[in-house]
Amino acid sequence: MPVISRLFNSCLPKKSHVTKQHNQVEPVENLPVQPTTRYDNITKMPGTPLDVIIIGAGLTGLSLARLLLDNGQSVMVLEARDRIGGRIHTHTTADGAEVEMGATWYFPFFSNLMKSMKTLDLGLMEQYLKGYTMQEGSAGSTPRRFYEGGSSDMFRIKGGTSNLVRTLYAKIGGDEKVLLNQIVKEIKQIPAAEGNGVEVVTADSSYRAKKVVTTIPPQLLANTVKFSPPLPNEVKQVASTTHTWMGGSMKGAISYAKPFWKDAGNSGALYSYAGPFVQMYDQTSTDGKHYALVGFMDESIASLPYEERKKRVVNQLVRVFGDDAREPLDYKDTYWGEEEFTMPVKNPQRLSAHRNNGHTVYKQPYFGGNLYIAGTETSSQAGGYMEGAVNSANFVFKQLKSDFK
Repeated sequence: MPVISRLFNSCLPKKSHVTKQHNQVEPVENLPVQPTTRYDNITKMPGTPLDVIIIGAGLTGLSLARLLLDNGQSVMVLEARDRIGGRIHTHTTADGAEVEMGATWYFPFFSNLMKSMKTLDLGLMEQYLKGYTMQEGSAGSTPRRFYEGGSSDMFRIKGGTSNLVRTLYAKIGGDEKVLLNQIVKEIKQIPAAEGNGVEVVTADSSYRAKKVVTTIPPQLLANTVKFSPPLPNEVKQVASTTHTWMGGSMKGAISYAKPFWKDAGNSGALYSYAGPFVQMYDQTSTDGKHYALVGFMDESIASLPYEERKKRVVNQLVRVFGDDAREPLDYKDTYWGEEEFTMPVKNPQRLSAHRNNGHTVYKQPYFGGNLYIAGTETSSQAGGYMEGAVNSANFVFKQLKSDFK
């Protein structure tokens, strides 16, 4: 039985510093869609190139943009989605609960993420695990309760994980630096006769910079972006077989008017062999006014209609918690394998966890030193996690800082 809170015991310190509470911010998905012409005056070909274009407004891209801007470089971030965050995605339910469809937990060994959070004045809250945890075997078996002691090595970011990317977004200048709805189709090396640098071609425009950093998950990058000239064969092979964290995962969230699980002495945690939820936790909001259960699901139900998925979830929670679970306020799920800006849509490979994460091909630039491949999967430490995203941003920044001396 996979239990997230036990995955990292070998490398976790005993305690984690928790910073002071930060005011809650508006969820990422409420950000307005940006116009596609904002940067025409400074990036339209031909013209004076920017120092750096970053592809992807997830945690790596926004963290790197902040570092570069603080160092005096001119930067633009291109994002394919109509929102920032990437696999950090805080969804607001119909009743106002903020639930995590993507990255959720901070673990005590996330030291570089903590350093970044301190500079942003962001705080943590311990994952609620007080009371009994439920365990379910088959759908017909009686669920068992066991007590885990109430302490946890899992933490959540106050205000939701989107608070992290939202704060970074504001720090770098918001829509002055981030351009949404820009689907990158091709990355071209500009020959010396034309000024060197790199050209990024999107579905509806073209941009030039001295340096380009892509933070697209490598497997998606290899399958959806054309490189001119082509990348070395080894890089293409490694990228196409680099595991994308969350790529095969499905997460669900269900909200209620009351935290009936707490009222009954339960923590809200559930580990199940029956599904649809296979691993679930309480996700009461930071202000304590909204109540939800959120977790990982058996992705085999992703092909079912929404109402059928919701019905099966409610039936499971009634089996586990009783009739109090019968009337949810809202239900939301996300299957990341169907997210076109996370995984290849056509024939995606299902790879073993962390395969090729941190591979040596990601440690050097290409296109004459002007193209860097970044993102959490490229990090040799904590690859796939939020910590890996920050590590990747730090690593590439050191290379670029040297380039711009």
